[in-house]
Amino acid sequence: MTPNTSQKLSDAARRPTRKIVYWFLLVLAVMGLLPLGVSAYKLISYSREALVTSQQEVQLQVATAVARQLNAAIEGIKTQMARLGEAVAALPKGSPGGGRAVPDRALMERLLGSDLLLVRYTPRQGESIEARQPGFPRSAVEAVIREGVGVAMQGGQDVSDPIPLQTDQGQHSVLVVTVPVGAAGASSGALTGVVDFASYWDPVVGGRRTSYIIYALDSQGRLFASQDEDGILGRGDLKTFGVVRDCLRAGGHSALTSEYLLTVDGKPVPYIASCDTTAQGWKIFVQLEKKQAYATVNQMIQTTLFWAGLAVALALVLAYALAANVTRPIKALAAGTEAFAKGQLDQRVRVKSRNELGALADTFNAMADQLQNYIQRLSAAVSLNSELFMGTVKALAEAIDEKDPYTRGHSERVNQYAVLLAKQMGLSKKEIYEVHISSLFHDIGKIGIEDKILRKPAALTDEEYTVMKQHPNKGYQMLSKIRAMKDIIPGIRFHHERWDGSGYPMGLKADQIPLPARIVAVADAFDAMTTNRPYQKAMPFEKAIARLFELSERAYDRRVVAAFSEAYKAGAFKEPAKAAAYQEL
Repeated sequence: MTPNTSQKLSDAARRPTRKIVYWFLLVLAVMGLLPLGVSAYKLISYSREALVTSQQEVQLQVATAVARQLNAAIEGIKTQMARLGEAVAALPKGSPGGGRAVPDRALMERLLGSDLLLVRYTPRQGESIEARQPGFPRSAVEAVIREGVGVAMQGGQDVSDPIPLQTDQGQHSVLVVTVPVGAAGASSGALTGVVDFASYWDPVVGGRRTSYIIYALDSQGRLFASQDEDGILGRGDLKTFGVVRDCLRAGGHSALTSEYLLTVDGKPVPYIASCDTTAQGWKIFVQLEKKQAYATVNQMIQTTLFWAGLAVALALVLAYALAANVTRPIKALAAGTEAFAKGQLDQRVRVKSRNELGALADTFNAMADQLQNYIQRLSAAVSLNSELFMGTVKALAEAIDEKDPYTRGHSERVNQYAVLLAKQMGLSKKEIYEVHISSLFHDIGKIGIEDKILRKPAALTDEEYTVMKQHPNKGYQMLSKIRAMKDIIPGIRFHHERWDGSGYPMGLKADQIPLPARIVAVADAFDAMTTNRPYQKAMPFEKAIARLFELSERAYDRRVVAAFSEAYKAGAFKEPAKAAAYQEL
């Protein structure tokens, strides 16, 4: 805190004030004896309606929130299974004939988790492989699994209705989720997971009011999950519940809330009941006994009747008498705060009142001075950190190139080409930044390659080339523990993948290869072609671009090559590439 800011805060604290509360107390004393019962009654009626409506809206929001959270949970399950399916599809080819490897039982067992009770891989041809938790009754879900596999073999994903099961741990419901394994339209099989639904239901409803009764019916109208501490659902027929009938009759994505008489132990009990629908067509019901739902309404009526005269008088008269005196400084404070929040750091408030509002304005101005000073220092620190980071990145890139005397300056040139190419393709500022860093770091894994291989002046042997191909994964291993590099790593790890899937380290093909990696691959190849190497003479730029076109659709993305050619023809870079690539990203 600067001396000036401290002085301003001290002056604001010493400023004499005339408290607004004195004016309020004076008005209360004068107007407190006026009988305004009729007005109070009307206000009570209006407030009651508002509170009743608000309670119903809140309850419907609870049902909607549960439905949305279940939707999110199901999407998470589908995403998890899809990723497992991608992992199975990415297994290395097994036979010399190119047959895809089939996961073994050990792999399937590793896929099991606390919420994943059974995992099964069903190939298009051959026998299924599965792993399951001990005691899980597989026969109860066998028919549903077969249906899901049929859908997945056609390239689709399938999520079943919850299936109630009786296990050693008691009765609970499970979901059967099936996803295709392999490329769309050419799946090699199906991956099925049986998920414990309780592990998703309990977190969703566990934090709700215990007085709520929350239950769910599947698309066929069957109860499969509930929160019902008093056992109300077991003491009545769900089909007699008006909310259940109305919601099922509405069909589709229905959402409603109203008052209902529900038959419990043979007696009608008034409830506030709400219903909403999940993306799977499941109906979520939330209900609360009416006397509990409206307890606050009744308390409000009793309290308001007692204080009606004072409260109504204060609301009607004081609003008129003090509005001009209070509203202006409040509006000034609100406008100043809004302007400051929008980034107008030099905004200050001028209020002439010598009461708490005047003191608040002075305190706001002192606070604004302090925040403006802090933000300016913070911005300077951010800029310094950014410069230090980029300096470190460039120094590391130069250190990598120094290991190989034949590629000195390679990382910087690849970086220049890659950034120009990213701009030519119209990528966002964030995407260009990712290309910028990943292209500088694309060969960082060569730090882990022996110098005798890097510096060898002749062609590498097969064994040496195998070692050299390890550098993308070595770079990935070096940077994977740095959280901030998460979006940078794909461009580093996969820049040697080929469009036809014959590259390394994972054999990705076509659009499976991240776009930053495809861009770096073209920039890397172009620099290799246009610089002298022990095993080749540098090509002219035009010949190198023509060679890139020849190799596109086998090694490189033709769209990226075309964009690179357009950038060159437009004069975006010349021999050597200029520092235009380093214009502000």
